[in-house]
Amino acid sequence: MKTLTIAVLAGAAALGGLGFASLRGEGVDPMVSGSIPAAGSAHSYTISNVVAKTACLAERGKAISSRSALFTADKDCDSVWPGLSAARTWTNNGDGTIVVTDAQGEAILTVVDGDGLAYEAVEPADAMVTMVAAD
Repeated sequence: MKTLTIAVLAGAAALGGLGFASLRGEGVDPMVSGSIPAAGSAHSYTISNVVAKTACLAERGKAISSRSALFTADKDCDSVWPGLSAARTWTNNGDGTIVVTDAQGEAILTVVDGDGLAYEAVEPADAMVTMVAAD
């Protein structure tokens, strides 16, 4: 009986070893889940100016630092806020404010978290602009 037990345990150990050997060559499971966004994925925003009654789409793209991401706005966004189409960077200041800047680093708009998925402009003070997540 003792010999039979040892033989069964040896067989199980050998089969287990073969299982591990086959896993080493496989790598990561190739299944992709749509529930987890890819790192650096873009976020779209509808930007509206309630005074001018205009709106456009813009996109916050991949991260370029721990606080900043690329930002693009189409030419029609200039009707929402002057110079908005020149925006290139979205920077989270860590104090609740986010600054949208041009290629030279000049601030175009400063926004704060508003209601729900919206951001509201706080600078310039006369900017009646909101950004609502479109995705």
